[in-house]
Amino acid sequence: MFDLPGSPEGLYTLVVALLHYSPRLPSLQIEINGHRGWFYQRPKLNYDAGDTANLFLPIYSADTINADLPTQYLQKGINKLVLTAIDESTERDDAQSPIVIGDSALIYDAVKLVHDPAGRYLAGKVTAEAIPTIFYKSSADGLNEIVEARVRFGQPCRNGRAVLTAGKTKHTQNLTCNRDFGEQQVDFEVPEFASSLKGELAVTLNGHSSRFPVELWPAKKWTLFVVPHEHLDIGYSDYQSKVAEIQSRAIDEAMEMTHSHPEYRYSMDAYWCAEQFMRGRSQENVEKFKKAVASQRIFVPAQYASEVTGFATLEALIRSFYRAHEFQKQVGGKFDYANITDVPSYSWSYASVMAAAGLQYFIAGSDNYRAPILLLGRQHENSPFWWEGPDGGKILMWYSRHYHQVATLFGLPPSASAGRDSLPLFLEIYNRPDYKSDGVLVYGTQVENTDLFPQQADLVSEWNKLYAYPKMRFSGFSEPMEYISRQMGDSIPVIRGDGGPYWEDGIAIDARTTGLARENEYRVLAAEKLSTLTSLVNLAVRPDRKALNELWEDLLKFDEHTWTADRVERDPESLESIRQSAVKDATVTEAKRLIDHVLGRSLASLANFIPNPSGTLVVFNPLNWGRSSLVTVDLDKGWI
Repeated sequence: MFDLPGSPEGLYTLVVALLHYSPRLPSLQIEINGHRGWFYQRPKLNYDAGDTANLFLPIYSADTINADLPTQYLQKGINKLVLTAIDESTERDDAQSPIVIGDSALIYDAVKLVHDPAGRYLAGKVTAEAIPTIFYKSSADGLNEIVEARVRFGQPCRNGRAVLTAGKTKHTQNLTCNRDFGEQQVDFEVPEFASSLKGELAVTLNGHSSRFPVELWPAKKWTLFVVPHEHLDIGYSDYQSKVAEIQSRAIDEAMEMTHSHPEYRYSMDAYWCAEQFMRGRSQENVEKFKKAVASQRIFVPAQYASEVTGFATLEALIRSFYRAHEFQKQVGGKFDYANITDVPSYSWSYASVMAAAGLQYFIAGSDNYRAPILLLGRQHENSPFWWEGPDGGKILMWYSRHYHQVATLFGLPPSASAGRDSLPLFLEIYNRPDYKSDGVLVYGTQVENTDLFPQQADLVSEWNKLYAYPKMRFSGFSEPMEYISRQMGDSIPVIRGDGGPYWEDGIAIDARTTGLARENEYRVLAAEKLSTLTSLVNLAVRPDRKALNELWEDLLKFDEHTWTADRVERDPESLESIRQSAVKDATVTEAKRLIDHVLGRSLASLANFIPNPSGTLVVFNPLNWGRSSLVTVDLDKGWI
């Protein structure tokens, strides 16, 4: 409600600044004293960090609507202005189910009413434009590109139509005349055109005609590689033991979906998920899983988990690939990519480590709402790029703005119709001359540690029924990387440098345990060296492989990026916070115990081969260079 002290005169313009990050793009209904008009958004991607959502949602955008209010609908005294989000049901809708994540909404950044006393409201003025979209449909006569026409008018519409003449074709759409002012949008299906096409948009409103010249440029025919995937936090959202079962259940569900929908694919977030599945499922199900990996219906990445690369030692980063490599050799799967999801960093050495391991691709999708180095550097716009490590080793990298992009583009459960609103925004950053591919990777389906939405398996088929382009297909990570890089050729940029450990401050939650973990990562090398030396000195002795495997597992689980429960800041004394921290701390204390065990046994075996008299103190230096230092040792009381 607002008050006008005098009789309305001049021009009144309502300025509405909007932020957008839901899959659907609602229109704005403006109702002034009972008279209504609709206005449509045409947002552009935004990086201004207006709110937290900007820093990870790939379609975060902004738009400002300037709507002239009919002066005759205003009145002296109290005026009633009502703003409403309108999510219009159209023939493009594919389902009745609601979008659970990202419901349609208007998010206001600012609203103001501007008065120009010298201005004049032009009730009879009509403006119109026609803009090609990225959407193509198939027909009996071939391929048609959808062209959107937007008409703005200043008086009630009694009857009207829009006629688009494009080249040698003419297309007509009737206007819906149930509004007093504002905009109306209609779609035309224009036969495919290979180059610019000149034409005219003629609008007839209440018997009066207006003509507007148009020039149409064809949109790229996109292929979207949808990678079904969910993030792994070993803890955080729930107890670590429960997460192991949830992630295993997701694999069960994914295998069922690949059976009922042969085109469906699933990529797990870490080898840890595969390991937990094989430890907790019947041999029959394990064999089914291995066959799914071998046939490339289920994909297992190279890394053990999403490691904090700024904390882990170089040796730990190398060892994080061992288990997946051995597994892929056994089942006949591919060992060609690694991914890091959510909060970990990308230290420079990691590029060299991956290249040396023979990996081809690295895919990262990260939160950026603290120290968004890669986002503000626009590295997602440079994707794909060659990430070159300190030693010159290179790996092809794709950096995504967040990692549950299906949910942010289509909602959950996914609705194909939501993509009509969201995909033009998502593809905006790739619609540029230097991006020579027509393929784009859509990273991930949903948030961490959840059962898979079964409706996602229908998304591709439902979408491809509606549109010929953008074409959609399920895939793993490697397929789109190979496809896109082949089309990009020599135009792929090379980037050198460090992504920074900007999310790794959480590791300081328990500084004592963290210090011990770092010590473990150095001492484990000594344990391995000395156990190997022992086997060389005495051919009957073998290193304790079981202990070494277990302690490396503990080390890698501590390097995994999750430290405690999601509620620790607001409820540090909750049972979940305490128990999750205890499990994390136990990986460190157990690794120390195993290192002490391996070292103690190896040293005892080695000392037995040194012919020195009783009472001799034997000191071993496990490093690769000579050194001198103070040695401290316990002596039995009364020994001297």
